[in-house]
Amino acid sequence: IDGELVRKAAANARQAGVADRVEFFERDIFATDISRATVVTTYLLSGLLDRMRPKLLAELRPGTRVVAHEFAIPGWEPDRHVNISKDIYLWIVPARVGGRWELAARLPEGERRYEFELAQANQRIKGGARVTGGYLPFFDAQLAGDRISFVIVEGDRSHHYRGRVAAGVMEGDVVTGVGRVEVRSTWRATRQDK
Repeated sequence: IDGELVRKAAANARQAGVADRVEFFERDIFATDISRATVVTTYLLSGLLDRMRPKLLAELRPGTRVVAHEFAIPGWEPDRHVNISKDIYLWIVPARVGGRWELAARLPEGERRYEFELAQANQRIKGGARVTGGYLPFFDAQLAGDRISFVIVEGDRSHHYRGRVAAGVMEGDVVTGVGRVEVRSTWRATRQDK
């Protein structure tokens, strides 16, 4: 909001040799397209950060880092918080995975299909698969940017799923067993609630 500070920041970037990797603007943040950003840093009060949260989650790509100095974003638990004389907060923009999915996996016992549903609150996820005769909850479900992981326990076997999310598809590898009896295979899930 201060043109002189914008000019000073651009001069400092040139002097540091990073002017080709950073841009500074005097603009209204709510009217500015931020979708190309890979890192967003803020030093704003919580009230303004609360107003910005929907814009950050809607416009930034999964994996984009948001760093705030001193004030946290209300309603969004940080992925990391450190205090080095001041509070510093880090959030990693999560992929949108909440909803219904259909998963196909190649497991040691053969091809397996699940329908599952995920509930999402920013980067926190939980859910499980509906199967004939019951429900298999996901254990240790985690989402970091576009990376997802969860464990499905079926009978006496644990299947550890890891993958990436993009354009309504999740895919990656699934590991069953441990040590010398570990079997690694592939899985793919497609969104069912468009």
